[in-house]
Amino acid sequence: MKKRLDWLDAGKGLGMLLVMLGHADIPIFLKTYIYTFHMPLFFFLSGYLFKMEKFSNLKVFFIKRTKSLIFPYLCFSFLAYLWFLVVYHYGEVDYNHDLFTPLIGTFIDIRKSIWTVHSGALWFVACLFCTELLFYLVTKFGRTNKRISFFLILLSVIGCIYNKMHGQPLPWGFDIALISVGFYGLGFFYKVYQDKLDRYLHFNTFIFFLIINVITGYVNYVFTGDRVDFYNSSLGNIFLFYVAAISGIGAFMTGIKHIKRSKALQYVGKNSLIYLALHQKIIFFLISVVMQKYILDYSNLVNIPVVKGILYTLIAAFISVPAVYIINHYMPFMLGKIGREKALNAHVNAS
Repeated sequence: MKKRLDWLDAGKGLGMLLVMLGHADIPIFLKTYIYTFHMPLFFFLSGYLFKMEKFSNLKVFFIKRTKSLIFPYLCFSFLAYLWFLVVYHYGEVDYNHDLFTPLIGTFIDIRKSIWTVHSGALWFVACLFCTELLFYLVTKFGRTNKRISFFLILLSVIGCIYNKMHGQPLPWGFDIALISVGFYGLGFFYKVYQDKLDRYLHFNTFIFFLIINVITGYVNYVFTGDRVDFYNSSLGNIFLFYVAAISGIGAFMTGIKHIKRSKALQYVGKNSLIYLALHQKIIFFLISVVMQKYILDYSNLVNIPVVKGILYTLIAAFISVPAVYIINHYMPFMLGKIGREKALNAHVNAS
Protein backbone atom coordinates (compact mmCIF):
# COMPACT_ATOMS: atom_id res chain seq x y z
CA MET A 1 0.00 0.00 0.00
CA LYS A 2 1.34 3.40 -0.96
CA LYS A 3 1.98 5.83 1.86
CA ARG A 4 -0.42 8.75 1.80
CA LEU A 5 0.61 12.34 2.42
CA ASP A 6 -1.51 13.52 5.35
CA TRP A 7 -0.79 17.19 4.72
CA LEU A 8 -1.81 16.83 1.08
CA ASP A 9 -5.09 15.10 1.96
CA ALA A 10 -5.77 17.81 4.54
CA GLY A 11 -4.91 20.46 1.96
CA LYS A 12 -7.28 18.95 -0.58
CA GLY A 13 -9.95 18.72 2.12
CA LEU A 14 -9.64 22.35 3.14
CA GLY A 15 -9.48 23.37 -0.51
CA MET A 16 -12.68 21.44 -1.24
CA LEU A 17 -14.46 23.12 1.66
CA LEU A 18 -13.42 26.47 0.16
CA VAL A 19 -14.83 25.37 -3.21
CA MET A 20 -18.11 24.44 -1.52
CA LEU A 21 -18.20 27.69 0.44
CA GLY A 22 -17.51 29.61 -2.76
CA HIS A 23 -20.56 27.99 -4.36
CA ALA A 24 -22.77 28.96 -1.42
CA ASP A 25 -24.57 32.27 -0.95
CA ILE A 26 -21.81 34.31 0.71
CA PRO A 27 -20.86 38.02 0.59
CA ILE A 28 -19.03 39.13 -2.54
CA PHE A 29 -15.88 40.14 -0.64
CA LEU A 30 -15.46 36.63 0.76
CA LYS A 31 -16.25 34.98 -2.57
CA THR A 32 -13.77 37.31 -4.28
CA TYR A 33 -11.03 36.29 -1.84
CA ILE A 34 -11.66 32.54 -2.16
CA TYR A 35 -11.68 32.72 -5.95
CA THR A 36 -8.29 34.45 -6.10
CA PHE A 37 -6.54 31.13 -5.50
CA HIS A 38 -8.79 28.14 -4.81
CA MET A 39 -8.90 26.69 -8.34
CA PRO A 40 -5.20 27.37 -9.10
CA LEU A 41 -4.55 25.62 -5.77
CA PHE A 42 -6.23 22.39 -6.92
CA PHE A 43 -4.22 22.33 -10.14
CA PHE A 44 -1.09 22.99 -8.05
CA LEU A 45 -1.84 20.06 -5.71
CA SER A 46 -2.60 17.80 -8.68
CA GLY A 47 0.72 18.76 -10.25
CA TYR A 48 2.51 17.81 -7.03
CA LEU A 49 1.24 14.26 -7.50
CA PHE A 50 2.31 13.92 -11.13
CA LYS A 51 4.91 11.21 -11.76
CA MET A 52 6.33 11.00 -15.25
CA GLU A 53 7.56 7.43 -14.71
CA LYS A 54 3.94 6.23 -14.48
CA PHE A 55 3.45 6.95 -18.19
CA SER A 56 5.89 5.20 -20.50
CA ASN A 57 4.14 6.56 -23.58
CA LEU A 58 1.08 8.51 -24.71
CA LYS A 59 -1.01 5.35 -25.03
CA VAL A 60 -0.37 4.43 -21.40
CA PHE A 61 -1.24 7.99 -20.36
CA PHE A 62 -4.60 7.84 -22.15
CA ILE A 63 -5.43 4.42 -20.74
CA LYS A 64 -4.66 5.39 -17.14
CA ARG A 65 -6.26 8.82 -17.29
CA THR A 66 -9.34 7.50 -19.09
CA LYS A 67 -9.79 5.11 -16.20
CA SER A 68 -9.04 7.58 -13.40
CA LEU A 69 -10.47 10.83 -14.80
CA ILE A 70 -12.64 10.48 -17.90
CA PHE A 71 -14.67 7.47 -16.76
CA PRO A 72 -15.44 8.97 -13.30
CA TYR A 73 -16.33 12.25 -15.01
CA LEU A 74 -18.80 10.45 -17.30
CA CYS A 75 -20.28 8.44 -14.41
CA PHE A 76 -20.91 11.47 -12.21
CA SER A 77 -22.13 13.51 -15.17
CA PHE A 78 -24.69 10.83 -15.97
CA LEU A 79 -25.76 10.77 -12.30
CA ALA A 80 -26.08 14.57 -12.42
CA TYR A 81 -28.18 14.25 -15.57
CA LEU A 82 -30.58 11.83 -13.90
CA TRP A 83 -30.91 14.24 -10.99
CA PHE A 84 -31.50 17.07 -13.45
CA LEU A 85 -34.41 15.15 -14.98
CA VAL A 86 -35.94 14.67 -11.53
CA VAL A 87 -35.81 18.34 -10.53
CA TYR A 88 -37.00 19.35 -14.01
CA HIS A 89 -40.00 17.04 -13.67
CA TYR A 90 -40.98 18.78 -10.42
CA GLY A 91 -40.49 22.24 -11.93
CA GLU A 92 -37.48 23.10 -9.79
CA VAL A 93 -35.19 24.16 -12.62
CA ASP A 94 -35.59 26.92 -15.21
CA TYR A 95 -34.84 25.13 -18.47
CA ASN A 96 -36.58 25.51 -21.84
CA HIS A 97 -34.48 23.40 -24.20
CA ASP A 98 -34.39 19.81 -25.39
CA LEU A 99 -33.87 17.43 -22.47
CA PHE A 100 -31.32 15.41 -24.41
CA THR A 101 -29.05 18.45 -24.79
CA PRO A 102 -27.40 18.11 -21.34
CA LEU A 103 -26.85 14.39 -21.92
CA ILE A 104 -25.06 15.08 -25.19
CA GLY A 105 -23.37 18.03 -23.51
CA THR A 106 -21.65 15.69 -21.10
CA PHE A 107 -19.40 14.60 -23.96
CA ILE A 108 -18.97 18.13 -25.34
CA ASP A 109 -18.55 19.78 -21.93
CA ILE A 110 -18.69 23.47 -22.75
CA ARG A 111 -18.85 25.49 -19.55
CA LYS A 112 -21.54 28.08 -18.94
CA SER A 113 -23.93 26.73 -21.56
CA ILE A 114 -27.09 24.64 -21.95
CA TRP A 115 -24.81 21.69 -22.67
CA THR A 116 -23.64 21.56 -19.05
CA VAL A 117 -26.61 22.98 -17.17
CA HIS A 118 -26.72 19.76 -15.14
CA SER A 119 -23.10 19.10 -14.27
CA GLY A 120 -21.95 22.07 -12.18
CA ALA A 121 -18.42 21.78 -10.84
CA LEU A 122 -17.61 18.67 -12.90
CA TRP A 123 -16.06 20.95 -15.53
CA PHE A 124 -12.93 20.82 -13.36
CA VAL A 125 -12.46 17.08 -13.91
CA ALA A 126 -12.61 17.41 -17.70
CA CYS A 127 -10.30 20.42 -17.55
CA LEU A 128 -7.88 18.52 -15.31
CA PHE A 129 -7.61 15.81 -17.95
CA CYS A 130 -6.68 18.40 -20.61
CA THR A 131 -4.28 20.05 -18.17
CA GLU A 132 -2.52 16.76 -17.44
CA LEU A 133 -2.38 15.92 -21.13
CA LEU A 134 -0.70 19.26 -21.88
CA PHE A 135 1.74 18.79 -19.01
CA TYR A 136 2.55 15.25 -20.10
CA LEU A 137 3.37 16.48 -23.60
CA VAL A 138 5.42 19.36 -22.22
CA THR A 139 7.53 17.07 -20.04
CA LYS A 140 7.84 14.52 -22.83
CA PHE A 141 9.22 17.03 -25.34
CA GLY A 142 10.78 19.50 -22.93
CA ARG A 143 12.91 16.93 -21.07
CA THR A 144 14.90 19.50 -19.05
CA ASN A 145 13.44 21.71 -16.32
CA LYS A 146 14.39 24.88 -18.22
CA ARG A 147 12.64 23.76 -21.39
CA ILE A 148 9.63 22.55 -19.44
CA SER A 149 9.41 25.94 -17.73
CA PHE A 150 9.65 27.72 -21.08
CA PHE A 151 6.81 25.68 -22.60
CA LEU A 152 4.65 26.18 -19.50
CA ILE A 153 5.11 29.95 -19.72
CA LEU A 154 4.40 29.87 -23.45
CA LEU A 155 1.16 27.91 -22.99
CA SER A 156 0.10 30.25 -20.18
CA VAL A 157 0.70 33.29 -22.40
CA ILE A 158 -1.34 31.70 -25.19
CA GLY A 159 -4.12 30.89 -22.72
CA CYS A 160 -4.21 34.44 -21.35
CA ILE A 161 -4.21 35.96 -24.84
CA TYR A 162 -7.11 33.73 -25.86
CA ASN A 163 -8.93 34.61 -22.64
CA LYS A 164 -8.62 38.35 -23.28
CA MET A 165 -9.29 38.27 -27.02
CA HIS A 166 -12.13 35.73 -27.08
CA GLY A 167 -12.91 34.30 -23.67
CA GLN A 168 -15.37 31.76 -25.07
CA PRO A 169 -15.24 28.42 -23.25
CA LEU A 170 -13.77 25.60 -25.32
CA PRO A 171 -14.80 21.93 -25.04
CA TRP A 172 -13.41 20.14 -21.99
CA GLY A 173 -12.14 23.41 -20.54
CA PHE A 174 -9.18 23.47 -22.90
CA ASP A 175 -9.04 27.28 -22.75
CA ILE A 176 -8.60 27.11 -18.97
CA ALA A 177 -6.19 24.17 -19.29
CA LEU A 178 -3.80 26.45 -21.19
CA ILE A 179 -3.69 28.63 -18.08
CA SER A 180 -4.00 25.99 -15.38
CA VAL A 181 -1.11 23.94 -16.77
CA GLY A 182 1.20 26.62 -15.38
CA PHE A 183 -0.11 26.09 -11.85
CA TYR A 184 0.05 22.33 -12.40
CA GLY A 185 3.71 22.79 -13.32
CA LEU A 186 4.33 24.88 -10.21
CA GLY A 187 3.07 21.99 -8.10
CA PHE A 188 5.34 19.60 -9.97
CA PHE A 189 8.40 21.82 -9.46
CA TYR A 190 7.50 22.41 -5.81
CA LYS A 191 7.89 18.67 -5.27
CA VAL A 192 11.24 18.70 -7.13
CA TYR A 193 12.63 21.49 -4.93
CA GLN A 194 10.55 20.79 -1.83
CA ASP A 195 13.46 20.27 0.57
CA LYS A 196 14.88 23.68 -0.28
CA LEU A 197 11.55 25.51 -0.35
CA ASP A 198 10.07 24.08 2.87
CA ARG A 199 12.73 25.80 4.96
CA TYR A 200 11.06 29.11 4.04
CA LEU A 201 7.57 27.99 5.04
CA HIS A 202 7.18 29.67 8.43
CA PHE A 203 4.77 32.11 10.07
CA ASN A 204 6.34 35.25 8.61
CA THR A 205 6.10 33.73 5.14
CA PHE A 206 2.43 32.96 5.72
CA ILE A 207 1.69 36.55 6.74
CA PHE A 208 3.66 37.93 3.79
CA PHE A 209 1.89 35.76 1.23
CA LEU A 210 -1.50 36.40 2.81
CA ILE A 211 -1.08 40.19 2.68
CA ILE A 212 0.08 40.08 -0.95
CA ASN A 213 -2.81 37.80 -1.88
CA VAL A 214 -5.48 39.95 -0.23
CA ILE A 215 -4.15 43.23 -1.61
CA THR A 216 -3.60 42.11 -5.20
CA GLY A 217 -6.81 40.08 -5.24
CA TYR A 218 -8.98 43.00 -4.22
CA VAL A 219 -7.10 45.56 -6.30
CA ASN A 220 -7.74 43.31 -9.28
CA TYR A 221 -11.45 43.20 -8.50
CA VAL A 222 -11.83 46.90 -7.71
CA PHE A 223 -9.96 48.23 -10.74
CA THR A 224 -11.17 45.74 -13.34
CA GLY A 225 -14.62 44.96 -11.98
CA ASP A 226 -13.98 41.29 -12.69
CA ARG A 227 -13.90 38.66 -9.98
CA VAL A 228 -11.48 35.85 -10.83
CA ASP A 229 -13.57 32.87 -11.92
CA PHE A 230 -12.23 30.12 -14.16
CA TYR A 231 -15.74 28.82 -14.86
CA ASN A 232 -16.79 32.20 -16.27
CA SER A 233 -13.43 32.77 -18.03
CA SER A 234 -12.81 35.80 -15.82
CA LEU A 235 -9.27 36.73 -14.76
CA GLY A 236 -9.27 40.51 -14.51
CA ASN A 237 -5.79 41.99 -14.77
CA ILE A 238 -3.45 39.15 -15.77
CA PHE A 239 -0.48 40.32 -13.69
CA LEU A 240 -2.58 40.84 -10.56
CA PHE A 241 -4.32 37.51 -11.16
CA TYR A 242 -1.04 35.59 -11.16
CA VAL A 243 0.41 37.44 -8.18
CA ALA A 244 -2.75 36.86 -6.14
CA ALA A 245 -3.03 33.20 -7.17
CA ILE A 246 0.61 32.31 -6.49
CA SER A 247 0.73 34.21 -3.18
CA GLY A 248 -2.57 32.60 -2.16
CA ILE A 249 -1.13 29.16 -2.89
CA GLY A 250 1.99 30.11 -0.94
CA ALA A 251 -0.04 31.19 2.09
CA PHE A 252 -2.19 28.07 1.90
CA MET A 253 0.78 25.73 1.63
CA THR A 254 2.56 27.44 4.51
CA GLY A 255 -0.52 27.17 6.69
CA ILE A 256 -1.45 23.58 5.83
CA LYS A 257 2.10 22.38 6.51
CA HIS A 258 1.99 23.73 10.06
CA ILE A 259 -1.56 23.19 11.30
CA LYS A 260 -2.43 20.12 13.33
CA ARG A 261 -3.50 17.22 11.14
CA SER A 262 -7.27 16.96 10.94
CA LYS A 263 -8.89 13.60 10.28
CA ALA A 264 -12.02 15.38 9.05
CA LEU A 265 -10.07 17.42 6.49
CA GLN A 266 -8.14 14.34 5.40
CA TYR A 267 -11.41 12.47 4.92
CA VAL A 268 -12.82 15.20 2.69
CA GLY A 269 -9.51 15.37 0.83
CA LYS A 270 -9.38 11.63 0.19
CA ASN A 271 -12.91 11.78 -1.18
CA SER A 272 -12.65 15.15 -2.89
CA LEU A 273 -13.93 13.88 -6.25
CA ILE A 274 -17.20 12.73 -4.70
CA TYR A 275 -17.65 15.99 -2.81
CA LEU A 276 -16.88 17.96 -5.96
CA ALA A 277 -19.41 16.00 -8.01
CA LEU A 278 -22.32 16.01 -5.57
CA HIS A 279 -22.28 19.19 -3.53
CA GLN A 280 -23.36 21.95 -5.92
CA LYS A 281 -26.28 20.58 -7.91
CA ILE A 282 -27.56 17.86 -5.59
CA ILE A 283 -26.61 18.36 -1.93
CA PHE A 284 -26.96 22.14 -1.90
CA PHE A 285 -30.34 21.81 -3.60
CA LEU A 286 -31.60 19.41 -0.92
CA ILE A 287 -30.31 21.64 1.86
CA SER A 288 -31.99 24.65 0.26
CA VAL A 289 -35.35 22.88 0.11
CA VAL A 290 -35.16 21.95 3.79
CA MET A 291 -33.89 25.40 4.80
CA GLN A 292 -36.63 27.27 2.97
CA LYS A 293 -39.40 25.01 4.22
CA TYR A 294 -38.45 24.53 7.84
CA ILE A 295 -35.70 26.89 8.99
CA LEU A 296 -35.27 30.22 7.21
CA ASP A 297 -38.64 31.61 8.29
CA TYR A 298 -37.82 30.96 11.94
CA SER A 299 -34.22 32.03 12.25
CA ASN A 300 -32.83 35.46 11.48
CA LEU A 301 -29.34 34.12 12.14
CA VAL A 302 -29.52 31.70 9.22
CA ASN A 303 -30.46 34.59 6.93
CA ILE A 304 -27.04 36.17 7.47
CA PRO A 305 -25.10 35.31 4.25
CA VAL A 306 -21.83 34.35 5.96
CA VAL A 307 -23.59 32.12 8.49
CA LYS A 308 -25.82 30.62 5.81
CA GLY A 309 -22.85 29.87 3.55
CA ILE A 310 -20.85 28.22 6.31
CA LEU A 311 -23.88 26.18 7.39
CA TYR A 312 -24.49 24.99 3.83
CA THR A 313 -20.85 23.95 3.54
CA LEU A 314 -20.64 22.12 6.86
CA ILE A 315 -24.02 20.42 6.46
CA ALA A 316 -23.14 19.36 2.90
CA ALA A 317 -19.81 17.93 4.10
CA PHE A 318 -21.58 15.95 6.81
CA ILE A 319 -24.59 14.59 4.92
CA SER A 320 -22.39 13.56 1.99
CA VAL A 321 -20.71 10.93 4.18
CA PRO A 322 -23.28 8.19 3.42
CA ALA A 323 -22.87 8.83 -0.32
CA VAL A 324 -19.09 8.65 0.07
CA TYR A 325 -19.41 5.34 1.90
CA ILE A 326 -21.79 3.83 -0.67
CA ILE A 327 -19.68 4.88 -3.66
CA ASN A 328 -16.42 3.70 -2.10
CA HIS A 329 -17.79 0.36 -0.94
CA TYR A 330 -20.42 -0.59 -3.49
CA MET A 331 -19.79 1.51 -6.61
CA PRO A 332 -16.00 1.97 -6.79
CA PHE A 333 -16.24 1.83 -10.57
CA MET A 334 -17.52 5.41 -10.43
CA LEU A 335 -14.05 6.38 -9.19
CA GLY A 336 -12.32 4.35 -11.86
CA LYS A 337 -11.51 1.58 -9.38
CA ILE A 338 -12.21 -2.08 -10.02
CA GLY A 339 -12.07 -3.22 -6.43
CA ARG A 340 -13.21 -2.11 -3.00
CA GLU A 341 -9.73 -2.02 -1.48
CA LYS A 342 -8.32 0.05 -4.32
CA ALA A 343 -11.22 2.48 -4.09
CA LEU A 344 -10.56 3.03 -0.41
CA ASN A 345 -6.82 3.43 -0.64
CA ALA A 346 -6.23 5.40 -3.83
CA HIS A 347 -6.25 9.16 -4.40
CA VAL A 348 -9.80 9.89 -5.46
CA ASN A 349 -8.87 13.13 -7.18
CA ALA A 350 -7.25 10.92 -9.82
CA SER A 351 -3.90 12.65 -9.61
